[in-house]
Parts: sequence; structure tokens; C-alpha cells
Amino acid sequence: MQGLPRKRTNVMSESELVLIVRSKAVRNLHIIQTDEGKYRIAVHLKNQEEALELMTFRKTPREWANLDRLAKHIQEKYAGIPSITLTLYSGEATK
Repeated sequence: MQGLPRKRTNVMSESELVLIVRSKAVRNLHIIQTDEGKYRIAVHLKNQEEALELMTFRKTPREWANLDRLAKHIQEKYAGIPSITLTLYSGEATK
């Protein structure tokens, strides 16, 4: 139906990510800087091609304003991630 918000299916919560990390199903954690200078996490699982975006309880993208705080959060919450990549915003659109 037109006018209804579409449910986002390629998302995961913080608690889901913790469980998935413990089960060693994460292939890569991708940190992406937005055009506003904040940082978001996309999760690539071993058994899935599409990345999952980390969302808050209120269904908005989980963002960090500071890369140092994000690094500390990852070390505290998601120990054992095999690979982490970082994409910085360059001011140009990427294809």
C-alpha cells in the first residue's frame, strides 16, 4: 500500500550483534563515515551477501560522533571480530 513506511529488513539490533559475534558468524565489520561526519556500522555475515545496518531500539541508524569512542565500544562489546574496515567520507559520491 502506498503511504505506509516500508519495513527495513537489512538491519540488526545491538543485542543481536553481540550474539552473532559470540557465535563467530561475523565475516567483517564495516565502519562508514556519513557526510555529516558521524560513523555507522554495517555487518557482513559469513552466510549472507548483503550487509546489515546496526540500528537503535527506536529503529534509527546507530551512530557515533567520535571514532575513538566507536573503537572503544567495539573493543568492549564485540571482541573477536575477525576483520574491520573503515570508509571515510570524501565529499564525493561513490558508485
